[in-house]
Amino acid sequence: MPSEVGRLRKVMVHRPGRELDRMLPSLMDELLFDDIAHGPAARREHDTFRAVLGLVADEVLEIQDLLAETLLDGEVRNDFVRSLAFQEKPPRDIVDALDAMDAAELARVCVEGIEQGRPETHHRPWNPFALAPVPNLLFVRDPLVVTSHGAIVCSMAKRARRREPLIMKSVYTHHPRFRLKDRERVYFDDLSLEWLRRRIRIPGLEGGDVLVLSDRILAIGASERTNEVAVDLLTEALVSQTDIEFVMLVLMPKTRSAMHLDTIFTQISEHECLVYPPMFLPESPELLPVIKKDLRGQHIRSEFKPSLLEALREEGMDLEPVCCGGDDPVAQQREQWTDGANAFCLAPGIIVLYERNERTAEELSKRGYEVVHAAELLDGTRKLDLDGTHKYCILVLCPELSRARGGPRCMTMPIVRDGM
Repeated sequence: MPSEVGRLRKVMVHRPGRELDRMLPSLMDELLFDDIAHGPAARREHDTFRAVLGLVADEVLEIQDLLAETLLDGEVRNDFVRSLAFQEKPPRDIVDALDAMDAAELARVCVEGIEQGRPETHHRPWNPFALAPVPNLLFVRDPLVVTSHGAIVCSMAKRARRREPLIMKSVYTHHPRFRLKDRERVYFDDLSLEWLRRRIRIPGLEGGDVLVLSDRILAIGASERTNEVAVDLLTEALVSQTDIEFVMLVLMPKTRSAMHLDTIFTQISEHECLVYPPMFLPESPELLPVIKKDLRGQHIRSEFKPSLLEALREEGMDLEPVCCGGDDPVAQQREQWTDGANAFCLAPGIIVLYERNERTAEELSKRGYEVVHAAELLDGTRKLDLDGTHKYCILVLCPELSRARGGPRCMTMPIVRDGM
């Protein structure tokens, strides 16, 4: 997958299941949910979102189904259960129960969790789960990054999300659809370093901070979720195993509002990007600096640059910024918080956004994007022209899904795109 904007061919998603219905208020901060989402409504919204993806993509794959198919292999299944037991240290009887499950049930409980009864007497807060659910698997972007060279397995900064990279890695490395030669499969596995990261208490590497801008260039955010040490280790792996020439390391504030690079910057066409203006436009006091890492020589050379757009322009990637929230500073902050900069590109100039980001949609309209509602496409009232002559902003209605602090790009893991 050599770009962020090539026409989408194959993509993985996860429809939120019972794990969302059983999420506790005490987990909201850990999982970045602003409120408890209503499961049935969230599933209806996700079904619509998935249908929109299917208007362009040849295949829209469900990660839980792929996991179940992967676990039909007995050796893979045994390794998966052992890895899960090592990672999360569940009671012995839970490990035995996992061993006894068929593949579909094992995949289900690895996502939905395993509940336990309330003790007759208890002197500490009661945990209703013997194995916790993973409601943030909805955001399949974060545990894995797929490039034209293979995959990067990530590790999660929050304990409640640690299982997600294990799920994604197992599917991508062992499912028959994706099984490749070892060197083509995973060239960097940050999950394998998780034990060390826990001891020194630093975050790792999350997929929302990694943008595959071309087969030559990655942009990576050093955020509250992605540590610069992990980026340095990844960069060393890129030198020895890929043809990536530049890593643009964006030095971000360690804030929840800008938790990942893709919450403030996404590419939307060959020559355009959607940005949160204060962090990317010249003359802004919040302009984010960049460390440009040149991987082409025997040694990695680093150079400080004042902004991402300038660093990209030097390498022939001249992106015109489109402002999330338009030119109103209040709307910019409000709509960035509700994922107005987190667009997902179906094809060059064909993007998906949340309907609530009205000012961002207005700004895109001024730039030649035809704003269309998902319902109009799905009922046949409007049609998408995929010949490259039209630009579209497709708005999906997601009041429940947006409670979870993640947008359309967060909810997708592209596996195959057309090359640019």
